[in-house]
Amino acid sequence: MAPAALNTWAVFRFGLSYPDERHLEKFANLCEDVPGKLADLQALYIDLFEAGFPQPKCPLLENAWLPNRPAGDVVLENKLYYRNFGLEIDGRAAPDHLLTQLEFLAWLDHCIEAGNPDRESLERARAEFLERHLAHWAGQAANLARRADGGCYADLLEALAGEVAAALR
Repeated sequence: MAPAALNTWAVFRFGLSYPDERHLEKFANLCEDVPGKLADLQALYIDLFEAGFPQPKCPLLENAWLPNRPAGDVVLENKLYYRNFGLEIDGRAAPDHLLTQLEFLAWLDHCIEAGNPDRESLERARAEFLERHLAHWAGQAANLARRADGGCYADLLEALAGEVAAALR
């Protein structure tokens, strides 16, 4: 049996989730600017993505990057994509949070790789979702994370922005 294809969006979802020992080990092999202790990596994550007033240094909510569009519209559009393609998200998860969006993209790729007969529709949905929901802010988030001394997280966001751009070519 051939090994399953690597789901790129799931890898990014793991990498950009709240860190544990696995992150510390993986990041140490991939990035130069990684804290030596888990507590320091967690503090960097919180400082960069979760804490701050009126928002974190580098928010992972799409609506934070669209000041001229009502947040409710952004959230609703994300929810409609998920519902239309059969993905149930945890009621506590923000629909426009990057991790939720990456979960959706990973779900679409899983459906494609599983041999869904509507492959073309799924691929169109992935491209449209990337265009409407990640293409306009992933690169900006990477730049902001770099300016905020985000270290390995800035590297990850830059790689994500590159993957989004490549998927839209």
